[in-house]
Parts: sequence; structure tokens; C-alpha cells
Amino acid sequence: MIVAQNLTDRLSMIQSARRIENYHYAIRHLAGAAEALTRSGREVIYLNIGDPQVYGFRPPEHIVEPVIRALENSFTGYTHSAGLREAREAVANYATRLGAPTVPDQVLITSGASEAADILLTALLNEGDEVLLPAPGYPIYPAILSKLGAATRYYHLDGANAWQPSVEEITSLISVRTRALILINPNNPTGSITSDEVTKQLLELALRHNLLVIADEVYRELCFEKSPTPSSVMAEPMGVALVTLESLSKTHLVPGWRTGWMRFTHADKTRDLIQAVYRLAGGRLCAPTPTQYAVRPALEGQRNFQLDFISELRKRRDFAVQRVRNIKGLSCDVPQAAFYLMIKVDSLGERTDERFVLDLLEETSVLVVHGSGFGTDPQQGYFRMVYLADEATLDIVFSRLGRFLEKY
Repeated sequence: MIVAQNLTDRLSMIQSARRIENYHYAIRHLAGAAEALTRSGREVIYLNIGDPQVYGFRPPEHIVEPVIRALENSFTGYTHSAGLREAREAVANYATRLGAPTVPDQVLITSGASEAADILLTALLNEGDEVLLPAPGYPIYPAILSKLGAATRYYHLDGANAWQPSVEEITSLISVRTRALILINPNNPTGSITSDEVTKQLLELALRHNLLVIADEVYRELCFEKSPTPSSVMAEPMGVALVTLESLSKTHLVPGWRTGWMRFTHADKTRDLIQAVYRLAGGRLCAPTPTQYAVRPALEGQRNFQLDFISELRKRRDFAVQRVRNIKGLSCDVPQAAFYLMIKVDSLGERTDERFVLDLLEETSVLVVHGSGFGTDPQQGYFRMVYLADEATLDIVFSRLGRFLEKY
């Protein structure tokens, strides 16, 4: 009777769509375990999400003030589904100054670069289509592909070769179902920069196979050395159809504003795709209006604050790298950009990287993200740590991590 009642209860429940079963976003996935610890009274150090504001960094006044003014003057209603005209003009002018001539109609303002990726891939892919994606790489992409019923085909970044991709491997992965090649440069989670020569070869490969290139470049202005040439600038003379995803979230320290965009290079080759993107954008009405008033001053205003931010990041990066190298059993490369460390544990024993991260959280109250959440092999022992915290906090983290590894 109890079994029958349980069956009846299950049948009476509203079921979720099967396509969501494999939808996972690793950066947020572990947060539930951390929140459970917090509810039990423990103080968790969150090093899983790259939010500069959590660690005391604040956006420059020249982009905050126009948003405040918009709110005060009620410029907060719906705007065009593609975004405020002045914001789209600013992005188009910015791209043109870089060397990728763009007009406002080739720009769509979105709720962060993540929404841009979602809209773009939804407009592009049919069920069963394939997309080439770096591993390690940003986990929102496989999550979106899973939702759409498309397939992720990982190409591997070589940790022994400064996390560079192999053009030969990528070539071998292309099939009749391949629709797009995603480049994340600088890379999240490794902080590595793909060389311009390799990027050029990948653009040539995409051109030969008629693939759309999706260039995620949200960290391009947060480099500790020479920034990579924008993919759109290289794609322009080559005739490569390319969509660049960018945002203000990290470069201008406003991740919660959700202000990003996509811009098309060689839009003449993607007319149908652009129409589909615009139809989808119209269905969600528009991206948040007030923060779009920050786009023009952000792209045309002074960048001294950014130099200060990068200088401070460099100090924290160097401190974190040195602490990793002082702990037996850990290793890492020196990131060239962004604010992430991809750290390798020499030996996991029989455990997976996710088990290691959960054990670390339980023992030390420090939350990081397992490498397999970004596409690495779970036995390789990688995890990603955000090093935005101040040195005093990082010192506590690495002291706990060192003690944990001695036991582990």
C-alpha cells in the first residue's frame, strides 16, 4: 500500500523536461554544499565565483553616474530589443577603432555575455549539431548545448604547453555536424592567452570548413602582458564569419549589472543567423535598460582605474602562485590574464577532483571549483581558485589548504 501511494505521488507531480537533466553549471553547482555549511554556523570563504565587488573592488564613477542619472530621470522603460542606440553605436565605434569595422545594426546588447551565448547558440543550432569547445573552458557553453540537445566536442588545452590548443586535434574533431568553433581568449579558467599565430590558424580552419567562430573575449582587457589581437581584427581581412562576445562585467567591475553584447564580423555571411538572433532577442523584450547608459562612457572614457585594478591583481596573483609552489603536492602555471588559478593536485588517490573539492570545503570551509566542471578529466586533479581576495584572506586559505593536503 505504501509503494502504491509513493507511485501515485510521483505520477501526480509535475515533471521537469528531460533536456534539463544534464544541465550543469559547475561554478554555481557546489554552492549548495557551501550554503549548507553557512546555515550550520560556519563561515565559508567563497573562491568559486569571479566577482570583484565581493572582494572590495568598485566600479569607476564615470560609469556609475550616468546610470544613477538614468534612474533619477526615469529612463528605465523598455528599449529596443537590440539595445539602446547610443550603446550599440558605442560598441560599433569601439570595434571599428580596434580594426574590425562594425555598424550599430551588427551589435546586440544582452544581459551579460552569458545571455549573448545563449541567444546565439539557440539561433544557430539544431538538435544533434556539434560545437567545438576548449577543455578547460567556461562551463556555461556545455550547459547551453546540453539544453539545446546539441553535442559538445572538446578540444584540449595542453597544460604542459602553456594551455595552448592543438590545431591538429581540432581538425580531427570536425565532422559534417560541426557548426561552430568557440574560442575563449584569454581563457577562463586557466588565465592563459592563445597566441595570435594559433588563433590565425584556427580562423583559417573555420573558413575552410564554413564554421561560425564564436570569440569569447570578456577578459581581453585584463592581461598582465600584451593582450591578444582581437579575433575580429584578424577575421576581417580573412573573410571569416565571427561573433565576438564581450561585457563590462569584469573589465569595469560591474558583474551584477549584466551588461554585455555580441557583435558580428562579416555580417554578410550570417544574415539568416542575425535575423534569428533578433527574433529571439525580441521575445525577451530587452536587456536591462538603466545599465546600458554605462556602455558609452565605459568604452570611450578613461581607463586609469583599469591599470590600477590590473596592478593590484598582479600582486595577488604573484602571492597566490608563490604560496601554491610552497605547498608540497600542488603546482600551477602563472596566469597571463584574468583572476583565476588552475591548480593541480599531484595525487588524488582513488578520488575524483569533485570529491577533493567537497572534502576541502567540509574540512577547511574554502570553496573552489573542480577542474572537471570546466571539462578536464576528473582524475587529473585540477581545481580553479579565484585569487581576487586580499593577501590576508589568501594567506588563511593557503594555510588551511596546506594542512588539509598533509592529511589528505
